[in-house]
Amino acid sequence: MSKEWTPKELLLDLVSVQSDTHTTLEIDMARHILEVIKGQDYWEEHPECCGLYDGNDRMGRLIPWALRKGTSDRCLVLSGHFDCVEIDCYGTLKEFALTPDKLKEKMKAMEWSDPDVVKDLNSEDWLFGRGTADMKGGGAVMLCQLFETAAKNINPELNLLYVGIHDEETAAEGIFQSVGLFTELKDKYGFDYKLLINGEPTSKDSPEKYTYYDGSIGKGLPFVVIKSKLVHVGNLMQGLNGSLIAANIVRRIELNTDLCSEDYGQKCVPPTVLYMKDNKKFYNVSVPLYTNLYLNTLFTNSNNALKILDSIHNICLESAEEAVETYNKAYAFMEPDHPNPNHNVRVMSLAELEAHNRENVEHYEEKKDAFVKGQIEIVNRGDSVTQLATGFDIVQWEIEQSKITDPMIIYGLMAPYVPAVNNHYFKDFDREGTISIVQDELKKYGITVEVVPYFMGLSDNSYISCVNPAEDLEALKSMVTPQEVYDIPLKEAEYIALPSIICGPWGKDYHTITERVYLPDLEIHTPAVMRRLIESF
Repeated sequence: MSKEWTPKELLLDLVSVQSDTHTTLEIDMARHILEVIKGQDYWEEHPECCGLYDGNDRMGRLIPWALRKGTSDRCLVLSGHFDCVEIDCYGTLKEFALTPDKLKEKMKAMEWSDPDVVKDLNSEDWLFGRGTADMKGGGAVMLCQLFETAAKNINPELNLLYVGIHDEETAAEGIFQSVGLFTELKDKYGFDYKLLINGEPTSKDSPEKYTYYDGSIGKGLPFVVIKSKLVHVGNLMQGLNGSLIAANIVRRIELNTDLCSEDYGQKCVPPTVLYMKDNKKFYNVSVPLYTNLYLNTLFTNSNNALKILDSIHNICLESAEEAVETYNKAYAFMEPDHPNPNHNVRVMSLAELEAHNRENVEHYEEKKDAFVKGQIEIVNRGDSVTQLATGFDIVQWEIEQSKITDPMIIYGLMAPYVPAVNNHYFKDFDREGTISIVQDELKKYGITVEVVPYFMGLSDNSYISCVNPAEDLEALKSMVTPQEVYDIPLKEAEYIALPSIICGPWGKDYHTITERVYLPDLEIHTPAVMRRLIESF
């Protein structure tokens, strides 16, 4: 006989299983979720309708899934990630991070300067612990609704599919691999995917409000590598320090609102530089040969990475011109006994540099394959992070292979890359009707709905709701991170493209010691909304 779960009971069960992102603990979590599913009568009777999908993950991680088969081709998807960030931040309370009731009592004995934390610790409405909000809370609600739908045969025409995702917190490899599962099921059963409900936690400022996310923000991580004209500082006026160009680029990019986009009234935050460093390993009195930087950019559907890269190209040109002008002024002041060098700074995208090398470097592909494999091994051993070993090191290798002796600026993208998606762009989706369903259901509880065009926290929805990936694919031609490490299946995702919404319980302080979930949402409001959506489709 099926075990009956409440959302809170199932949440406590899921939280008790540690599932740190980018570790084999995610395998344990996937297997545990499948065992919970198999504990239900429906999947005991229909074992072919559940399983662990193997997407050839390099760490052996698996995707738990379960289907309540309907009589039509219509399919509603419940999906979300089950990996969590680590628990080290809990410090002396680390042993209690996965036991919310004990954790809360221990936390009450500590001093907290944040009055909101103090208030919630003393309220019965909040449950603290790793993953309670992000996002095992939403996962528990989704599984409970799946079980209820199967047990009570709710909306028997509808196919209801649950897909658990690993690795959302690190590189989104779980959702990449799930595209294969979605495709297999679509081909096998002829599914017409109607909507994906993601149980990510929502944000709000009042229990009387509910935030409905109609899309998910896009993110790019553009990089810039500047190669200097190397020179000893004693002969400074004969060289060109790439760090000056880098500083000019940073000044033009940091908080530059011209690089922001707006869509349906929502603006994304300006770009910021996350990394800037030269490649010197030891002290010397030469200018640095290379200076590297990468920056965080968010964008809506009114913008994309291709447009951002075009803007960065222009910024690099302007920054180089300004640096040369600065050198010329210093040259005029110093009046050295040598001619003023002609500083010809080349600005190229990574795709352009690779095209140059492919045409001019003998045995280029073989040489590159060997080098890239070595860099991937460095990452897999944990000796370097992806952005350095398979990012800047590869770009510098490309520059060296080119035999171009002029100072250079090379720009492109490195992982991660997240497309922007929004339900306005699905012509056949009843967007207004779906919003009305949510509004009407929550009105019963005195809760008003605020429709927000984009979820600003990034989500896996970006990889299954991409309706026109042509420009994304063009931008990814300048992606330096190798496909062996980071392969976004955008062409395949276009085949299953389906509208998606965020529908999870209210959560606070994700990834911190004070992470918590709002129990009335977990136990009442979110289940009611999901149930109504399942009944309506």
